[in-house]
Amino acid sequence: MSEQRKFRQVKLNSRQLKVKKRKNLAKPLYMTIAIVIIMFLGVSIAYSHLSSIDKDIIAKEKEISDLKKTKLALEAEVKSIKSSTEIQDEAMYKLGMVYPSQDQIVYVDISENKRQLDVNHNVFLSPILSVLKSFTKD
Repeated sequence: MSEQRKFRQVKLNSRQLKVKKRKNLAKPLYMTIAIVIIMFLGVSIAYSHLSSIDKDIIAKEKEISDLKKTKLALEAEVKSIKSSTEIQDEAMYKLGMVYPSQDQIVYVDISENKRQLDVNHNVFLSPILSVLKSFTKD
């Protein structure tokens, strides 16, 4: 009986070894599958992140394009506002202004001597000027 027991024991051990071998063979397979799944998830997450960044870039480019169009429109508007012919046309047609006739034009002499005399004869400015001159060397 002891031989029979030994035989059963050996048979049992050989079965256990076969099961262990199968389990050991299955471990790398499971590890490989797990690594592939993790890599797939990582690539998917990276792709979705790149996709969202790409959408943001497209939105910003559209915004830049719209802002450039707005800038061009505003520059054209500024040019029309600064244009003397536009100002003249608006004054004549919208405001009803007309050029003065020759008898309505008055020329003013703004030479230095004339201005100096006006200041000296001005009742309000002459005291102020005298005080200011006392502080200066001239």
